[in-house]
Amino acid sequence: MAFPSAPSALWIVGLLTVLLGAAVHSNVVYYDDPLQPTTKDETVAVGGTVTLTCQVAETDNSSLQWSNTAQQTLYFGEKRALRDNRIQLHRSTPTELSITIAEVQLSDEGEYTCSIFTMPVRMARATVTVLGVPSKPQISGFEDPVREGETVTLTCTSTGSKPPASLRWYRGDVELEGGPDVVESVPDSPTYNVSSELTLKLSRDDNDALITCAVNHDSLKPQDKRTDQALRVLYSPNAEIKPESDLPREGEKFYLRCSGNSNPEPSTYIWQKKDGELPPLAKIDDAYLRFEMLNKSDNGVYLCHADNGIGDSMAEYTLLVQDPADPDSLLASPPTSTSTPTPDVSDSSPSPASSSDAPATTTLSNELFPDLSFAPDSSATSSPTPPPLTASVGTAHPASSFAPSIAATSFAPSRPASTLTPSVTVGLNGVHTVTDPTAMSTGSGVDHAVIGGVVAVIVFILLCLLIVLGRYLIRHKGTYLTHEAKGSDDAPDADTAIINAEGGQSGSEDKKEYFI
Repeated sequence: MAFPSAPSALWIVGLLTVLLGAAVHSNVVYYDDPLQPTTKDETVAVGGTVTLTCQVAETDNSSLQWSNTAQQTLYFGEKRALRDNRIQLHRSTPTELSITIAEVQLSDEGEYTCSIFTMPVRMARATVTVLGVPSKPQISGFEDPVREGETVTLTCTSTGSKPPASLRWYRGDVELEGGPDVVESVPDSPTYNVSSELTLKLSRDDNDALITCAVNHDSLKPQDKRTDQALRVLYSPNAEIKPESDLPREGEKFYLRCSGNSNPEPSTYIWQKKDGELPPLAKIDDAYLRFEMLNKSDNGVYLCHADNGIGDSMAEYTLLVQDPADPDSLLASPPTSTSTPTPDVSDSSPSPASSSDAPATTTLSNELFPDLSFAPDSSATSSPTPPPLTASVGTAHPASSFAPSIAATSFAPSRPASTLTPSVTVGLNGVHTVTDPTAMSTGSGVDHAVIGGVVAVIVFILLCLLIVLGRYLIRHKGTYLTHEAKGSDDAPDADTAIINAEGGQSGSEDKKEYFI
């Protein structure tokens, strides 16, 4: 049997030592070796795409190579070595070799090797970590409605996560404290199942509330997966009586409505009147008590009993019927205080009623009516405009002893104090005349306008007639020469007039006619 020579054996041992050192220190980067390849670890979720990059600082025209976890060559330079359509060449240069792996699976996890065939062979390893994406959480433990005050336990479960996911509980935006996460490994799979429990004592405020279970995992960042569970709580009524109007009036229709405020809604309503029977015109319509026509005899305390099978409740309402609305009282002005100052009859200054711009029928003279008294509105004392007057003249007397009496009465003005206008009511011989200066001034203004318009139209028509007549006279004025037979006036007919006129033309006189 032949043995290798000593130099050959030493060479083989040296080569094995180099390979072993490269395998042990594959991830060690020798920054002082420009031909040493460099890589970095990658993390990717199941179904994603990962890019593996191998680089060297310098090259001696040696090719770079990527191998998978089974040491199968994936790419040697630009050449594909393994037929797997998920693996594609991303970039190939003398100093870089990058490949991509799409639709990553859990089986793709492991160490990938980048090699450069120099002397000695240099290698670098990159670890690919594949994350198992957790499933959407499922909530169990709540199928049927729960009565108020009872306790319910909810369980949230999520499967397929790697590494194990974490679960969180929320009520709206508020995080709840649930039980610790229970992690279970899946047989024949690197993934895990995670579950958590939440125990709640329910009240009526929890009805229709949303309880949320959220699963957090690195493969889902920055978001998470959530599932909502609506709670249904059964609780007894909390009866309340609501009136149709806060001001019920006599003679009007009216109703009371009993609100149960429960889940489910009350199935039975019972109406009663405290210390008496219901009015004969009151009708029960399930949750409503209707009054066709309110009467003050309907006043009293009314009770409503509501029952929904979970419990019952009673509410009461005191009905107080008001008097019917009086339209006249709504339109009437509130009474105003008045004062009756006595005018100074010796004052020679004209009274406000005898101002130059007031109508003649409102002019009152202190000398003619010495007993006149005024009652101005107190609100108008600060206004320079005279207060309104209301005066009545007594029975007329003969001219020799004419002494009418005038009694002043209070008057509430309907106009603002700044626009008050005097008005006088005068009664002579039982005939009363009311004079409103504002109305008179307005009416007189309208009459003057109408009269002025009519006069203008008449003047315009006359001018037109004169113009037409003048033009006609100018056109038809002139002198006309006629040769009438002398003596023809006495002729019985035209022939005789012609015979008689023969020979008499020379002595005839010219006649002129003027048409006027």
